[in-house]
Amino acid sequence: MDEWADRRNAVRAPDRAPDDGTAPEDGVPGAAAARGGGRPARDRVELAFFTDEGAPARLSAAYWGDLPPGQQRHGLRARPMTLGEDWRVMQYRLAHTVRGDHRARDRLEAEVGVGLAVRRAFGDAPYHQLFARLGGYHLDVREPFVFYEPARGRPLAALAGRATVKEQERIRSELVLAVRLLEAVGVVHRGLTPHSVRWDGRHVRLPEPCLATRAGHPREALGEAPWAPPEQRAGHGTADPRDDLWSVAQLMYHLVTGREGEPGGPPRDLARLPSLGVLATAFAPRAAERGHPVEVLRMLNRQDPLRSRPLPADSLEPGRRAFDEELARKRTELGLNGDQEAAAGPGGRAPGRGLRALFGTGRTGTGGRR
Repeated sequence: MDEWADRRNAVRAPDRAPDDGTAPEDGVPGAAAARGGGRPARDRVELAFFTDEGAPARLSAAYWGDLPPGQQRHGLRARPMTLGEDWRVMQYRLAHTVRGDHRARDRLEAEVGVGLAVRRAFGDAPYHQLFARLGGYHLDVREPFVFYEPARGRPLAALAGRATVKEQERIRSELVLAVRLLEAVGVVHRGLTPHSVRWDGRHVRLPEPCLATRAGHPREALGEAPWAPPEQRAGHGTADPRDDLWSVAQLMYHLVTGREGEPGGPPRDLARLPSLGVLATAFAPRAAERGHPVEVLRMLNRQDPLRSRPLPADSLEPGRRAFDEELARKRTELGLNGDQEAAAGPGGRAPGRGLRALFGTGRTGTGGRR
């Protein structure tokens, strides 16, 4: 959060955010044409957004071309962006041509909610570097977006079968710690693979939470074997932090052996890999059969950091609980319980799937804290 003091001269708070999130800078040649993408750095627009503290801000922005299709997310377009003089970030935006994709919109809202929750809970803690760093967002514009600071290091896949024992121990410990911290804010990441998690030689870095959901929400059928657990791939039951422990176990097996594990249970050679012994229960096909993250931390001789630094009380919990109760009452009155298709609102959008459902009615996608 201190970096905003360093950028104070480049940031100015707006009276009102523009409808499309950007406005041409006064006197900048080609600013109108600069919205087309693939522009040189000298063609700039002014970007209005909200910081990770929910404060409105504006910075001059130079956009670069969209990444190739293979590097895009479903429903979102990714492009590098330079804010101010040299703040380089990666922006993910929902193009106006696909605004009817309500599932992509809901996931973007949820992603912002997770990024804000993690930043506010752990942004000043020693372990904030474990998570993707959300830089800013705006959801009530023509093309809603979120942007992050660039990820450091290399994907874990580059170390598979070649990591030293010390690297393995450090990576294992930090992955379990990250899952424990996400559990504390009620989040299941669902996006941990050897291609998305990074290692910079000192710390792991989880990817952007574009697939994250709230613990206890119905599972969706997503992810690939063996990185996603069987229940998640099948879409059975409700999301559980121990889903991410399965992913950690599979990541570590791949890191140690260079091979992919079994899609439905523990690998056949697990007994010959003592470094994975503490993760043995994490290979169980059902979340209920796996140990909890705090238990695995204990087996790693690592103290739960939240014992000495508990999270502050959640002032939004009463409102969140009232929202859930009211939603359940409405669904009962309308006879929608257990009917996912009937529960969809206008345009096929299911109520309660976005940012407000994930983190309560007191926090919106435009103003951060309330």
